[in-house]
Amino acid sequence: MAVKEKQPAYAIYSPPTKGLPFLAVVLAPNGTVTAKQFSTADEASDYNSRLAKSRHGGTTH
Repeated sequence: MAVKEKQPAYAIYSPPTKGLPFLAVVLAPNGTVTAKQFSTADEASDYNSRLAKSRHGGTTH
């Protein structure tokens, strides 16, 4: 039985209060976390989609 390789998780976090940014977050299998701020949820989502596709050969899981 083949063991499936762990993949990063991608999330978008909405600002908890007005005036704070949306965050595009990547949770890596090795435990590291990275976040980048954006003005809108769409910008954050687009960023995560592009990042996931570049890391997974053009496909997302």
